Amino acid sequence: MDVIELEGVIDPTTADYLSDELESAARAGSGLVVIQLDTPGGLEVSMREMVGQILNSPVPVAVWVGPQGARAASAGVFLVYASHVAAMSPATNLGAAHPVNLGGELAGAQEEKAVNDAAALLRSIAERRGRPTDFAEEAVRESVSLTAEEAKDRGVIEIVSPSITDLLAQLDGRTVETETGAVTLVTQAGEGRPVQIRNHSMGLIRRTLHAVTSPTAALLLLTLGFWAIVFELFQPGFGLAGIGGAVALVLAFYALAVLPINLAGLILVLLGLLFFAIDVVTAGLGVFTIGGALGFGLGSFMLFAGVSPEIRVSPWLISFLVLGSVLFFAFAMTAALKARARQSMTGQEGLVGLVGDARAPLDPEGHVWVKGALWKARAMNGPIAEGSRVRVRRVDGLLLLVQEEKGEA
Repeated sequence: MDVIELEGVIDPTTADYLSDELESAARAGSGLVVIQLDTPGGLEVSMREMVGQILNSPVPVAVWVGPQGARAASAGVFLVYASHVAAMSPATNLGAAHPVNLGGELAGAQEEKAVNDAAALLRSIAERRGRPTDFAEEAVRESVSLTAEEAKDRGVIEIVSPSITDLLAQLDGRTVETETGAVTLVTQAGEGRPVQIRNHSMGLIRRTLHAVTSPTAALLLLTLGFWAIVFELFQPGFGLAGIGGAVALVLAFYALAVLPINLAGLILVLLGLLFFAIDVVTAGLGVFTIGGALGFGLGSFMLFAGVSPEIRVSPWLISFLVLGSVLFFAFAMTAALKARARQSMTGQEGLVGLVGDARAPLDPEGHVWVKGALWKARAMNGPIAEGSRVRVRRVDGLLLLVQEEKGEA
C-alpha cells in the first residue's frame, strides 16, 4: 500500500508527481494508494489532469484530507470527488470550489461560463462515483464549505478518520469499482495490524519547483533576484550575489510562466524595479524613487489579482518589499557607490603596495580585505588560496590587481 503526500498549490509539478506515483503503484501491483491531501486549490489545467489520473487509475485511490487542520478547497474538492474512497480527518474542511482566475477577477459572461463549466465537471464526477450532486453545485456556485462530519452526513465522503492507521482499519474489506473491475481492499495483515505502508513524498527538485510555484514565492524571488543582480552589476567582477540573483530570477520566471498572471501587473513590477535601478545611477532620492515605489507597489497588487484568499500575497509583504526596495536602491546602494567612488578617486595611489587578506579563493578573481574594506581583486600570477596574504600591485577602477605575499608583511 502506498501513501502519497500532496500539500500546497495544485500545479504542473504536483500533477507530474501524482502521475509518476500512480504509474509506479500500478507497476508494483499495489492494492491501494492513499493521497494525503492539504491544498488551498490551484490551476484548473493541473486539476483536470489529476482528476483524469485518479478516475482512470487501475489501482484504488483513497483521498484523505488530513491531518487535522488541513483543507481541500477549490481544486481539492474535485480530487476528493474523483477518489474511489473519500475520507477526512476531524477539524478539516472541504469546499469553496468557485472558479477563480489568477490573472484577474472573473465577471459577467466570462464568470458564468467558468462557473457552468466547473459545475458540469464536478456533477459528472459525482455521478460517476455515486456522490451527491447537490453539494457539487453548492461548492461551485455558492462557495459552500463543509466540515468532515457535515460532509459524511451528506454522503460527500465515506469515512471520518483521525489518522492513516485508523483509515486503513476502516477500509479493510471494502469493495470499490475501478477501471479494471471490482476490487476488495485488504488493508490489514492480520490481528488488526495494517499491511506494509510505503510513504512517498516529492524529491528535492520537485519540492523546489513546487515551493516556488506560488504567488508569494514568485514575487519574493523576482524582487530579491533583481536586487542581487543590480548589486552585482555595480560591482567589479562577478560573485555570489550575481549567481544567487540569476538562480532566483530563473525560478521566479518559471513560477510566472506556470501561474496565470496579470500582464499589466508584471510590466508595472518590472518597470518599478527598473526605476529603482536608475536611482542607483542618478545617486539620489527623486522622481525615479517615487516612480519605482508606485509602479512596483501597484504592479504587485495587480500581478495576482483575483486569486483565492488562501494563497493571495499579503499586503504587508508587498508593503515590506516596496519599503525594502526604496531603502536598498535609494539609500544603501547609492551610499555604497558614492563611498567607493570617493575612495577609488582619492586613495588609489595609497592602496598600491598595501598588504591584505584573501577572503575568498582568487582564481583569478575573488575578494580581499585591504585597508578596512572588502574589495574585488584579481590574482596576477596564478590562483591564490583563501586566507593567503596578498599585496596590491595595481588598481583598475574598483578592481585590485594583487600578488600573493610570500614573506612577512
